[in-house]
Amino acid sequence: FFFCKRCKFGTSFSAISCSAISSRSFVSLTSRTKETYKHPTGLYSSNIMENSQVDDEPGTNNIMNVVDIGINLTHRAFRKHWRNVVQRAIDGGVTKMILTGTSIEGSRQSLQLAQEWLDEKGSSNLYATVGIHPHDAKTWKDETNMEEMRQMLQHPLAVAVGECGLDYNRNFSTPASQIHAFRQQVKLAIELNKPLFLHEREAHADLIKVLDEFPKEELPPIIVHCFTGTKEEALEYIDRGYYIGFTGTICKKERGAPLRELLPSLPLEKLMVETDAPFMGFKKGRRSSEPADCADVAKKLAETVGVPALTVGDVTTANAMSFFGIE
Repeated sequence: FFFCKRCKFGTSFSAISCSAISSRSFVSLTSRTKETYKHPTGLYSSNIMENSQVDDEPGTNNIMNVVDIGINLTHRAFRKHWRNVVQRAIDGGVTKMILTGTSIEGSRQSLQLAQEWLDEKGSSNLYATVGIHPHDAKTWKDETNMEEMRQMLQHPLAVAVGECGLDYNRNFSTPASQIHAFRQQVKLAIELNKPLFLHEREAHADLIKVLDEFPKEELPPIIVHCFTGTKEEALEYIDRGYYIGFTGTICKKERGAPLRELLPSLPLEKLMVETDAPFMGFKKGRRSSEPADCADVAKKLAETVGVPALTVGDVTTANAMSFFGIE
């Protein structure tokens, strides 16, 4: 991929001014419609790419690569065979995975696994976030947690602050404690200029309210992961410049229907894919998910918005790599 400085975070779909999509993926958009690709957010000309190679031509590489931006590799479901889980994902085209930190200890363990993989394989396939989930906000301690997170975020494989945010669906921690822990982690992300990896359930208004406490120009890039909200909420996140992550829930016939209805309204250059493994299972015959399933999430996204799967792989991968600052 080739990224332009002006459009670093994939805010434009122009083949001239932004390379959040590669020339190959841009042609794949246009190969089925001759000159232009019609997206709900506008028309994109393919004139400058008319002599480029098309995805579907014989001899081209049709393997889709994706980034799973959210896996819980420290979960007990993966503990004994996590290396096999990672290798299966890589073999299936999921070449990069972001391990989600949901507590101080969990963040530390995620970084340890990412480092172990790098040491053993010599390949940077795993990265990690550092944060405290709203469920655990009741454990937040100002005097220790900020410094512990600050130290972990110096690790070269630590790519974002989170998973943090608000969850009023279960309220395992009180709303007040959630808001406080979230606010502190936003401050830390601003201080360290790290992206924010956010969790939000039935707390859209309060999440926005906390973020609005800070000057817009100071906020780092933001993604609301594992989105399950409404179309109106999704569009507000997009209008604010945030990214949105979608899991295998979009593959479920009934539960995923509302999400599939809103997806065509969202610009692809603001979307990413994930499994939230081992949660959000959608494969027949097993309740859990694993990062190898992320390719199927991308394929369902492509089917839903009417874009070639290779293009969805290219664009969401470029979004993720730019957002997290990985190569």
